[in-house]
Amino acid sequence: MRSTNSQVALLGIRIDDVSLDEAVSIIDSMIDSGGCHQVATANVDFLSKAVGDRDLMEILNGCELVLADGMPLVWASRLMGASLKERVTGADLFPRLLELSERKKRRIFLLGATEERSRCTLERIQREYPNAEICGRLAPPITPIDQMAHGEMLKAIEDARPDILLVAFGNPKQEKWLAMHRHCLNVPVCIGVGASVDFFSGRQSRAPLWMQRSGMEWIFRLFSEPRRLGPRYLDNVLFLLRYLSLQLFITSVQPSESSATKISMTRLGRALIVRIAGDFTGPAVSELRQGIESELASGCSLIVDLSSSNTIRPDAAGFLVGFTQQMRNRDAQVWLVGARRGVRNVLRTTFPTGHNFRMAATVQDALRALQAGGDDFGLRPPATYTTPSEDWSPLSIFAQSRFEGEDRRSSPRGTQALRDTVSGRAEQREAAVVE
Repeated sequence: MRSTNSQVALLGIRIDDVSLDEAVSIIDSMIDSGGCHQVATANVDFLSKAVGDRDLMEILNGCELVLADGMPLVWASRLMGASLKERVTGADLFPRLLELSERKKRRIFLLGATEERSRCTLERIQREYPNAEICGRLAPPITPIDQMAHGEMLKAIEDARPDILLVAFGNPKQEKWLAMHRHCLNVPVCIGVGASVDFFSGRQSRAPLWMQRSGMEWIFRLFSEPRRLGPRYLDNVLFLLRYLSLQLFITSVQPSESSATKISMTRLGRALIVRIAGDFTGPAVSELRQGIESELASGCSLIVDLSSSNTIRPDAAGFLVGFTQQMRNRDAQVWLVGARRGVRNVLRTTFPTGHNFRMAATVQDALRALQAGGDDFGLRPPATYTTPSEDWSPLSIFAQSRFEGEDRRSSPRGTQALRDTVSGRAEQREAAVVE
């Protein structure tokens, strides 16, 4: 069961747009639905590590629920026109899950942290949440993930039969451990909670409430643990300046259509072709999500024609990430076709390490590629088509966006020469055979 709420994509990571109350309700529903669901609480440090770790990014985008555990993520989403409701921290979620356990007898297993902090956490739970169902706890030695006693931990969890598994190994270790074992974990909900256990145990203090609400909690934590958090926060700041600021700028300079976005859908064999005319954001994303769910339940592929769209925002990109993940599980594909230069720039800055949906110049090219994979659309054999070679450097993306407006007013030759001057090289075209 994956969250059906809207999402935003920030540097390739899909963040669910939910409040704390909604998150608790979704987790409760996941328990009732069975299976195994992974939940992550992502902050800037998560994004920073995921950009340099493709496996971690795949794990996070494969989670059924990803919460925004950091005000910079909320601020960035607002500035890009696709605002997240609020920050949902692991430290705030932890006591709410204990309340859920008391109210509905949900069984919780605590895994991770040091033995002392794990014990202090259990003692506080017994004092303040006496009716909470804590079915077990385990604090294994702090070792690299490949040296952990996995069998012992899995056996303890299996014997306890929890509804919720809270793992406090820290990121990315906890996310990778859960992804490694989710196929054999018979636990409905598994959540990486990081330092939440430390906060709850009282070994680390949280900032005053006014600092939490204003997004200044990081300052309090920095002064509390300068040696440990100082280097990490410096890396995060540099990461924000290098990557997130570029996504923010490129997304913000997109033109906006005054007229309502129009969406049309055509079913062709095992492919659903969706044409978007106007801004791909807001109501258009909600309309598309509702309109295609039943169509794609049969496992057909999705082709999104963006040739009539000048704008795509993080909510549309988040939808694409989540939906592509679902389609991959059904052995189907998501294709984006006809994307204009401005939209391609946004996609490149939103997904700096690449993405899992496919790109083509035209709908026919996407259909030919699908036909080559086994679907029959009655088309001629795959043909070649030309696409401009892409330069992913920040200078090139900035230059392309700076002169995107002039591209619609100036002659193609004059605008191309100006781009060549800024980028420092001539744009080449190459033929590629769609396979």
